[in-house]
This record gives sequence, C-alpha cells and structure tokens, in this order.
Amino acid sequence: MPGDCLPEDLQVLWKEMSMSPLTFSPPQLRAELEKLNEGKRRKSIVFLAAMGTLIVSFASFFFLFPNTLARTGSVLSVFGLVYWLVQIRMSRARPISEMGDSNCIQFYRAELERRRDLSRGFPLWSRILLAMPPWIVFNLGFAQLYPNLAPIMWFDCGTIVAVIAFIVPMGLRQARMYQRRIDLLDASQSRS
Repeated sequence: MPGDCLPEDLQVLWKEMSMSPLTFSPPQLRAELEKLNEGKRRKSIVFLAAMGTLIVSFASFFFLFPNTLARTGSVLSVFGLVYWLVQIRMSRARPISEMGDSNCIQFYRAELERRRDLSRGFPLWSRILLAMPPWIVFNLGFAQLYPNLAPIMWFDCGTIVAVIAFIVPMGLRQARMYQRRIDLLDASQSRS
C-alpha cells in the first residue's frame, strides 16, 4: 500500500486524506523535520568518525609503504574520501529556523527533494566511483608488497565490490521513499 513506508504521523494523515481535505500545520511539519534531522545527526557522527579514521589511515599509508601502486591508491583514496565528505557537507539543508522565510510545506518538500537527489544520480555515482576504486588500487599495491597477505587483499577487494552492490540499491530505495513522501505532500496540497 502506498502509505506503508511513511512515518507514523504522515500515515495517519494519509489515511484521513480521502475523508476530508488535508492540511499540514506548522507544528506537524516542524516535528517531522526534527525527526529527519535527529536521524541525520546520529548518522553524521558515525559517518564523520569513520571518514576521519579512513582519511588519516590512507594518508599514513602513503608514508608507510614504498610500493607505487599502494601509494597511488592511498592518495586517490584520500581525495575520494575528502570529495565524499565535501559533497555531503555542501548538500546540508537550511536550518529549521529559516522556516519562516517560506511556506512550511515548501520547506519540508525542499528538504525531501535535497535528500532524494543526494541518494540517486550523479551524487551517488560520483561518491562510489571516486571513493571505492582507489581502495582496490591500494589493495593491489599492498598485495604486491606483501604477497603472503594477497588472499586477504583479494577478499577485501571482493568486500568493496559487495559494499558497492549494497550501496546502490540502498540509495535508490531511499530516493524512492523520499519521492513517495513528496508525492503525498503534492497530493495533500492539490486536495486542499
């Protein structure tokens, strides 16, 4: 059913939509935005800690390993991870306090569109293509440097490919979820 993937408040509103014209009050939209932002804050802390650790690790690998392939992979990995960080940070939404500058529904819709667009198309593919392949290059260089650890590096390359295979459908599923919420808002506005 179309309303099954919606947050609890929007599910109730969606079910009532056919009975009466639907309007969203500013407190309802503010509460929904707070839920979205709370989840984003938690994810951001974990994401920033992981990215910081990876960037420091790959930067130190450049100085630790004399192999050209490993060094190339570590430098490209740092650039790819920094690009990923910049892309995520530059796409941040306006603070909730700016809600007074626009209609609440327009503000909420803009936030959903921002998240949808970040989860598909160029932003998704650029993160994957700039961050993941350099890890494989690094692993190949590491395997050349330490042939006894080559099976572990091959396993790591397989893991990277599996992560890519997981990230793409997950991002596209999130984009579809945000699109359904946008469609629900559009439907509610056309009925009121």
